[in-house]
Amino acid sequence: MKYFGFSSENEYLPSFDKFQSEINKRLMFLKFFNQEVDENYKFSKEEIKECKRNTLFELFIKKIVKNLKYSSYSFSPIIKIDVEKTNKINKFIKNLNEELKFEFKNFDIKNTLEFTDINKAYFLIDILENKDFSLFLEGEKIFKNFVSNKILNGGENREVFINNDSIDIKSELHSFCTKIFTFWEFIDAKNLNIDAHIKKAVECIETTEFKQVYLVYPKNENFNKHIQVKTDEVTCGEYEIKLIPYSLRSTLR
Repeated sequence: MKYFGFSSENEYLPSFDKFQSEINKRLMFLKFFNQEVDENYKFSKEEIKECKRNTLFELFIKKIVKNLKYSSYSFSPIIKIDVEKTNKINKFIKNLNEELKFEFKNFDIKNTLEFTDINKAYFLIDILENKDFSLFLEGEKIFKNFVSNKILNGGENREVFINNDSIDIKSELHSFCTKIFTFWEFIDAKNLNIDAHIKKAVECIETTEFKQVYLVYPKNENFNKHIQVKTDEVTCGEYEIKLIPYSLRSTLR
């Protein structure tokens, strides 16, 4: 599944490891969405909890509706109306009503002290409207960013470089250089079909300073242990190629 996400009618989310239930799949998607957007547009912990009773599409619409309303405790300031923005919002709400027959009355929008912001609503509307009421994330990009963030927040004494297709780790203290390639593929340890990935690792070892190469994949029920790879294609003396199962379970916390 190269892309995963949702439409107004269905959710298209991968099932693997601890992500078999609909709730856990939604949790993973929302955490990945938060990873990719500015702090202002992230889903809060309270909003994420609603994935137990709402679909992803409903959660996004609920967040939009909530941010279009002023909370009862605040005063509505007199501001200049943005006609273009207002028209876009009205068109979106109209399309929800007419095309999808969406029932806003089913939503329980609680009054909270959380600040409401029409710009948050507009940002989400812009995403959904431009994609026909759907939102899909690119697995390769999302997974690489997830692994990169974990490594960057590791706190160890090392240098980390994020490249277009890899992550480089260098440590002068321990005198090692590691090249990491990430792949959004759910591989089976008993039936590996990753010749192109191995070739990429070999080329890296043969042509660069990196003699330690890790090929990182999402951990799943068929791939949950490191695998050491040996190949006759490497001509240099010391090298290491490892297949690494990377857990995504932290998205459930």
